[in-house]
Amino acid sequence: MIIAAAGILFIACNQVSYKKTKGGMPYKLVASSKGSKIDSGSFIRVQVSQKVNDSVLFSTYGNLPMYIQVTGQVFPYNISELWLSLKEGDSVFTVQAMDTFIKKNPMNVPAQFKNGDRIYSAFKIEKVYKTEDEFREDEKKVKEALTQEEIKVVTDYLAKKNITATKTKSGAFVEIIEPGTGPFIDSGKIAMTLYRGTSFSGKVFDSNMDTSMGRKIEPAPFRIGIAGQPGGLTAGFDESLQLLKKGAKARFYIPSMLAYGPQPPTTDIKPFEHLIFDVEIKDVLDKMPEPAMADRPKIDIRKALDSTKTKSKK
Repeated sequence: MIIAAAGILFIACNQVSYKKTKGGMPYKLVASSKGSKIDSGSFIRVQVSQKVNDSVLFSTYGNLPMYIQVTGQVFPYNISELWLSLKEGDSVFTVQAMDTFIKKNPMNVPAQFKNGDRIYSAFKIEKVYKTEDEFREDEKKVKEALTQEEIKVVTDYLAKKNITATKTKSGAFVEIIEPGTGPFIDSGKIAMTLYRGTSFSGKVFDSNMDTSMGRKIEPAPFRIGIAGQPGGLTAGFDESLQLLKKGAKARFYIPSMLAYGPQPPTTDIKPFEHLIFDVEIKDVLDKMPEPAMADRPKIDIRKALDSTKTKSKK
C-alpha cells in the first residue's frame, strides 16, 4: 500500500504542468488544500522516492522518512529552492539532468551515471513541526516503530533457519559458536576482532578474516561502549561484542536500524539492509595497541639531528 502511494504520486505529477525553479530545475506541484506552511527554521517530515531513468535509486516509503530542518539556505537546481514555497500535505515532482551535474562538478558524479541520464524525484511533505521538541519526539517514535518491525523480521529469519541466538538489549542477535574464556568484554575494553560482514543474501561487503576484500588478515581494535560516538561502533555490533569473551567465535544478526539504516558507508550495503557478521575475538586489551612499525609516521633522521643542533647552539 505504501509502495503504491509512491507510484500514484509519480502518476499524479504527470497531470500537472511543468514549471522551473530559478536554478532551472523542472518541477511539478500537487498542492494540498490546507496545511501548515514551511518557514525558515521549520522542521519537516518528508517521504522521498527517486529513480534514475527507469531504475529505482532510493525510496523512504516503507522505511524511515526523512527528517529535515529547513534553514532557508538555497542550492541552485535542488529541492531546497522550493521548500519555503511549500506546506504540509504538498507533493512535488522534480526532474534533474545528469548533464548539468557533470558540467558543474564532473569529479563529484558517481561513475555509474552518464550524460543523458535523468533523476526523477517525488517528495511528499507529511508533517511540518514548529518546534524541535515536536520534531525529535516524532522522529524517535517512528525510528522505534521501524526498529521493532525489523527485529521481528530478523527473529522470523532465525526461527526459519532454526538458529539459537541471544538477543541484546536493543535487538541485535548473537549466535555463540565457541564461547571463549574469561570475563565478558566490558565497556572501555579494546576487542581485537577478526570479522566478515555479509548481507542476509550472502554478499560479502567487508572482511579482515581473509584477503578477499584486499585487506590484511589481522584483528581490528574496537573500543567498546561508545556506540554512536566518534570512533565508536554501531549499536548492534557494540552490544553484540559485549556478549563475548576472549577467544570466542560468534555470528551477529543485526537489524538495519541498529547497523547503518538509511546511510550505509559503502554501496555494497543497501539502505535499510540487515547484516550478518562472523566474528572471532583474538584478544581483549585495556588500551589501544601501539601501531605497528610499518604504520608509524616516518621520521627524517637528518632533519631531527639538524633540529637538535640548532637548539643546542641557542
